[in-house]
Amino acid sequence: MNATTSSTSSDAPPYRGYHDIGGRPAGPVVKDEYAFADWQKLSEAMRGALEAKGRIVSLDEIRRVFESFGEDLYNTLGFYERRAEALTVLLDEKGIVPRAAVLARMDAIAAMECRQVDHEAKTVSGKSAPPAGTEAP
Repeated sequence: MNATTSSTSSDAPPYRGYHDIGGRPAGPVVKDEYAFADWQKLSEAMRGALEAKGRIVSLDEIRRVFESFGEDLYNTLGFYERRAEALTVLLDEKGIVPRAAVLARMDAIAAMECRQVDHEAKTVSGKSAPPAGTEAP
């Protein structure tokens, strides 16, 4: 059993984590195409490069990290936000890039775009935020 399994969201079968949604009712599937944001493309490119170069990080590790976020954070973040946050955690855990350096760089990039990063909420706000419902899942 995963240590992060939440007893509040577990239902049949036993030991189901809040992140394990396979087979649960979820409503209709949205089949709209999304334009990926630049940061989503960059984050995935970095993840792919780090996995290809000696498996510095792996998808299994990224999954382990984002499944340990806790139910509230997990459900607050979108798919790519979870992966980017997990990558940040892993790079810090492995001593490759300190989390503080990543957050400082995020602030610098956001400032160039007249945006702000809310590190507690793990969100970005500002003039160029995409309209609601237009961001990729």
